[in-house]
Amino acid sequence: MGRKILLAVDDSIHSEQVVKYAVRMCSAANNITYTLFNVQPVVPLIFIESAEANPQTKAVVDELVRRNVDRGRYLAKKFKDLMVREGIQENRVETISTLMQHGLAKDILDHAEHGSYDAIVLARRGLTPSRDFFIGTVAAKVVEHALKIPVWVVAGETVSMKVMLAVDGSENSFRDVDHLIDMVGANPDLRLTLFHVLPYLRHYYSIDFETKNPSLQELLHREDKQRMESFCKKVFLRFETAGLKKSQVEIKTSTRSHDISTAILGEAKTVKYDTVVIGRRGEREAFFTGRIAMRLVGKVSDQTLWVVP
Repeated sequence: MGRKILLAVDDSIHSEQVVKYAVRMCSAANNITYTLFNVQPVVPLIFIESAEANPQTKAVVDELVRRNVDRGRYLAKKFKDLMVREGIQENRVETISTLMQHGLAKDILDHAEHGSYDAIVLARRGLTPSRDFFIGTVAAKVVEHALKIPVWVVAGETVSMKVMLAVDGSENSFRDVDHLIDMVGANPDLRLTLFHVLPYLRHYYSIDFETKNPSLQELLHREDKQRMESFCKKVFLRFETAGLKKSQVEIKTSTRSHDISTAILGEAKTVKYDTVVIGRRGEREAFFTGRIAMRLVGKVSDQTLWVVP
């Protein structure tokens, strides 16, 4: 079954990084099609209203609209040509440039949902504040409201296949694994770390509860160990079926940090992964919830972040 990726682009250099990142990450998955989606800047309503009574203003407004349309089409073609040069077949790339309707983030989300896309890819920031389409607030809004579609927030120009996937052994973590497999394919360059944070009672209750119930803490660790062992066996079978080798994957467990987002950030910065994958939900909705994902959107600066529902 084919997969579809929506690439939100503007006229900043960061959009070029978005395109190159998607092409690189999905280079081994030949069943993916791409849509380059450009939202044209809106002409202020006050100008449009004035144009109705003033022919001179109308001429200026019409010129602004025409320039926005031409610029949007130019950008879409420019990035399509780039993708073709990077090795993507032309018939796998669609281009859309449309006038802003409800706001940038909502327009991106609406198109992705109506088109049943498998991922939204956009830059963390734009080129300048005055034309900053993909400033962090927009990326954060897309992540916050994309409850059914994975979002990739691209951080920079460097693209390698060094990926960290944060897992907790839950059924939701299997969805994260499947998304990675579907989008990356059997890429021999992939170097994947399954990163697990040892659970503590404070993740569920409070620090005081954890301190007063050491036996429950020990039980939680034992159960977590068994669950992760079972999870990893099933995951490696999925990797093998997908054509990935066991040697491409390692498992790491953080035992020191009591805060999940801090542990993920520390691992990402220390090992210098280029991509961090996290699920929006985790076991009992407690580990990798939207709150942690949103925190990482704001704090992860050097890595591309995937947030998977």
